[in-house]
Amino acid sequence: MPSLDDARVDLCIALGGDGTILRAFNRFPEMQTPVLGINFGRVGFLSAIGPEGVPDRLRSILQGQFDTLDLSLIEMTNGGATSLALNDVVVHKPDGGSVVRLSYAVAGVEFPSLACDGMVLATPAGSTAYNLSNGGPLMSLALETMALTAISPHSLMFRTLVIGPGDKVEIGNKTRAAAAKIYLDGRDGGELATGASVEISLAPQKAHLVQPPGADFYRTLRDRFIHPSG
Repeated sequence: MPSLDDARVDLCIALGGDGTILRAFNRFPEMQTPVLGINFGRVGFLSAIGPEGVPDRLRSILQGQFDTLDLSLIEMTNGGATSLALNDVVVHKPDGGSVVRLSYAVAGVEFPSLACDGMVLATPAGSTAYNLSNGGPLMSLALETMALTAISPHSLMFRTLVIGPGDKVEIGNKTRAAAAKIYLDGRDGGELATGASVEISLAPQKAHLVQPPGADFYRTLRDRFIHPSG
């Protein structure tokens, strides 16, 4: 168990919902600073405690009584530049535009291109976000994997693919004369020009989420997301 008495353990406290926690992680290089979320939002799936946990539970955490959960990160390479995402990478049709046609390949195996509104590549931490709203699976935070889910696909054949930890995904824009938009954890990640592609894989490093001792993913999923009323 980590201790704040150990040599130089930094800690970021994020007051808000899951979006605030995402922004907190993204403020630090390589997302390597541990983040403690105190939920003042609606769901707070990634939060360690709620307002009722202040000050008692917060005091114990600041005294070093906490665990850290290592969260998988996505690494995206676009035109030689590399970016990180904790929740998801989204390739989306342009604002006000019609559908895009995207190609995709997994571990070097190409699949037929797909007309759709876009694609989401989500980590387990992001599986309850845009991935879920488009029919993707919920994934335990302990897994090292990604889920590739299409947004409003114009096909009866597409099903979400759960990607192995060592496999790379390539998404290409086959749309005629229309650049697709890229979003990293909801942030503007630039454009994907016609004929261009991005390469996405799990990053070698992990993000570190602070949790109270004995925290349980499935109990948190039930109590905060699936059945918040108990």
